[in-house]
Amino acid sequence: MKEIIFIENHKHFNTKRLGLCLAYALQADGQEVILAGRKGKLPWDTGMRSYEFGSSVRIGTISDTLSQEKPARIISIVSLAACEAAARAKIPYIYVEPENFKEEKTIRNKRTLLNNAQKVVVVGTSSKTLDKKRYGKNAVRVNNPALAVIHNDEYKPTCYKKPNNILAAGKLSKNDDGFDALLSAWAKLAPVHDSWHLTVWGDGANKSALKDFIKKHNLQDSTEIVDATTDLSSLLCSADIYVHPNTATDGVDSVLDALASRLPVIATDLPEVRDYVTNDVNGYLVPKAETNAWANTLDKLMADWGKRVGLALEAEKTTKQFSKEKFVSLFEDKK
Repeated sequence: MKEIIFIENHKHFNTKRLGLCLAYALQADGQEVILAGRKGKLPWDTGMRSYEFGSSVRIGTISDTLSQEKPARIISIVSLAACEAAARAKIPYIYVEPENFKEEKTIRNKRTLLNNAQKVVVVGTSSKTLDKKRYGKNAVRVNNPALAVIHNDEYKPTCYKKPNNILAAGKLSKNDDGFDALLSAWAKLAPVHDSWHLTVWGDGANKSALKDFIKKHNLQDSTEIVDATTDLSSLLCSADIYVHPNTATDGVDSVLDALASRLPVIATDLPEVRDYVTNDVNGYLVPKAETNAWANTLDKLMADWGKRVGLALEAEKTTKQFSKEKFVSLFEDKK
């Protein structure tokens, strides 16, 4: 069976992560999978066929492409345009979006599109009854899946220069002072923890200022910033501690994957993070942009190997609550 997975970008929800999770699972099940999405935004190293569309592409153009390909089904991750194109081409479709998602502009026919979907998959952790009026008669809720990687110390990426490694990932925004607080804390800690290395993964307007801070405080030997084009999974599998300093909800999915990868996590205390991290059980929660809190928590965890192991064992249990298999099962062909 041929399937096309449309991956639309979303600032607070890692659609590419879910798209690849599904694509690999369906491909392993013997399906032919094609990826589709915005030009320059699709993963390039999957070995799968792909279609890239410009930001101003017309629904009719997408629909014509679908009619030519004749897939058995469309899976759309936060792309209502793909759903509309599938409806025009008379191809069944499944739509995926995070719970309480709000479009940048109102989609007039959204309710009709959702009601006509084969299924609507709502990604969320709420215990409330799912609002079928909002999401359609065929809507189901599922937890965001935890995508684990195998920890491997033998093949550390070149950016890891020392035996013990802290990975910090997120958006480097000027409006978010979380990474500023982290690096200020690290400037205090690096001289007394000389066997440790901090890798910052991400892009954003604050990137150059963070690099200047590293140079100003002579942290070049213990600190490096790598582009968001770097494979985050390879960094997770070789890290010893994962930190998420963002004070907004950007990149919270990576916290879930870090936990599933048996990494102790230190993260900014946000409601979205509390869905995954329980303080002093599988990680630590730090008040927003509190430099001293970051310094004290990191210092404690770097110095206590036993505590890191204990947190890591609890972190691994995340995969049971946030099951990849349960998520993928919602897209299995029941015919």
